Amino acid sequence: MSVESMVKAVERWIGTGEPNAIQQWYRERNGAAYNYQFPWCDATITRAAVESGEYESVCFGTDYAYTVAHAQRFKTAGQWHAGTRGIKRGDIVFFDWAGTNEIGKIDHVGIVTGVSGANVYTIEGNTLNVCARRVRTEADIAGYGRPKYKPEPKPASGSSGTKRPQVSLARLIKASKTDPPKKGTPVSYTLVEVVEDALVAERLLAKGYADGHFGTATRSAYSLWQQRRGFTGAQPGGDADGTPGMTTLKALGARHGFDVVA
Repeated sequence: MSVESMVKAVERWIGTGEPNAIQQWYRERNGAAYNYQFPWCDATITRAAVESGEYESVCFGTDYAYTVAHAQRFKTAGQWHAGTRGIKRGDIVFFDWAGTNEIGKIDHVGIVTGVSGANVYTIEGNTLNVCARRVRTEADIAGYGRPKYKPEPKPASGSSGTKRPQVSLARLIKASKTDPPKKGTPVSYTLVEVVEDALVAERLLAKGYADGHFGTATRSAYSLWQQRRGFTGAQPGGDADGTPGMTTLKALGARHGFDVVA
């Protein structure tokens, strides 16, 4: 239960169209007023908050379909920030298509997955009738609420004193560039499998490809991890081209029990 749990819970619904299980779930909890194709962007946030164990921090223990009321609740709690300054992963971001920062004019809501320069990366329910990733800018953002998430769980420290794997970024990069053209399952760096196991745990790589070979499947999975952390440009030389970088590799290691060295 944490910011990452909340983001994962929203990611689960990517690709959902309508009518959908989110609408049905919200209707069962809140009555016939939510029949038919009611706007479900904030219902998506509410459902993810319940699923992730962050219902109190994200929704203050209340179901929301009306974005204005949700934003106002953040403001009442002293957790509302107009505009985009300081916005970060896990923030609940509210939009006004007219370009104001006025809570009463808010039209839409999503969750922030990353920030790069002026771009704010989000996942939003009911965006063109689906749940999808979007890239937004300050022109559309009225402001954001910052939930008081539960702290990230600390890795359990074993009593045996077993040392955490030390993954070399340089050797991993070399493997990512050396392995793909080769046939079979060559192992150019044994700790590739540690990274692959982490990608499997993140549900980005099929278990059968965690073989120590940093091939095309692993590169594709790592690109998805880079995008999840807010990077873009899934092409050679791009931020999310599947070649590991220090920022994303450290984030993966922090979640799955390995350290990163240069």
